[in-house]
Amino acid sequence: MVIPVRNVLFTVENTDPKCFWLTSYLETILVQVWYPLTVATNSLAFKKIIFQSLQETSDDLSTLPFLMHDFGFRGVSSIESASIGGTAHLVCFKGTDTMAALGLAKEFYNCDMAGFSIPATEHSTITVWQEAGEADAYRNLLEQFPTGSVACVSDSYNIWNACEKI
Repeated sequence: MVIPVRNVLFTVENTDPKCFWLTSYLETILVQVWYPLTVATNSLAFKKIIFQSLQETSDDLSTLPFLMHDFGFRGVSSIESASIGGTAHLVCFKGTDTMAALGLAKEFYNCDMAGFSIPATEHSTITVWQEAGEADAYRNLLEQFPTGSVACVSDSYNIWNACEKI
């Protein structure tokens, strides 16, 4: 369910003067929902944009759940953060390399498999070919996986060259 903007997410009110300290304690814990809400909101925004583009350019909308892949595990502060943010992403998409999210999603959403991975490069699998062999690295990836989706790191040397010329 999407909650419209300008709605209060939650309020904390304490009516017991003996527990004055409890309000701040609970509020501190409750505001931690900002992270999964932000990830889920951004994923939904991306999904809407991708869906619109698919409608304009494709007859096959079935790929939508896999068109925004989560590689966020490396960019967060902890395994717990990866689990929480990755699960929030899985609310909108099914593509993930954030394996920590799969257990949390299974536990809370009672699903057999919440997300799936795809063949993907990382910087070392491109740079081992050296800059002069970057095109060969991409070619090799596509030869190894001629069908289906792949994810390819393109910024090991020059992102603009990789995207525009290779």
